[in-house]
Amino acid sequence: MDKHARILVVEDEDSVRRLILAALKDEGHEVTPCASGEQGMEHLRSADHELLVLDLQMPGMSGWDVLEAMRKEHLREGIRVIILTAQSQERDILRGWRMGVDHYCMKPFEPDEFLAVVDHVLTASPERLTRDRQAELQKTQLLHLVDTVFEG
Repeated sequence: MDKHARILVVEDEDSVRRLILAALKDEGHEVTPCASGEQGMEHLRSADHELLVLDLQMPGMSGWDVLEAMRKEHLREGIRVIILTAQSQERDILRGWRMGVDHYCMKPFEPDEFLAVVDHVLTASPERLTRDRQAELQKTQLLHLVDTVFEG
């Protein structure tokens, strides 16, 4: 990976946060770890980051709350977002794509696969990320529709 970025990691599980931190630092990135959404928002307001790795399920301020606060405070500009979550239901994934996230990584994850996602998100053009997001959004909408039909 040639591009070394300033990355904010917001993850409440200590072991997962340490794993991400170690993997990203080994790649030469400057990483700021946060254990809560509130702490993450403080860093987003006060420092410049290129990438946010965000857990969704956290006590207090959830990852969803962080994304909404970023939108309201106009903090999303220039920050790419990777969601790291155990939430795998289509409605949750659909919500994230609609909120403009750049990629999803499901827990548990392999560090090498995670680093490949980070590399892609950091190096892809904004147009490429938008195309990828739209394709994933369409695919997830279709899966959600199929699930809804078979559940009902």
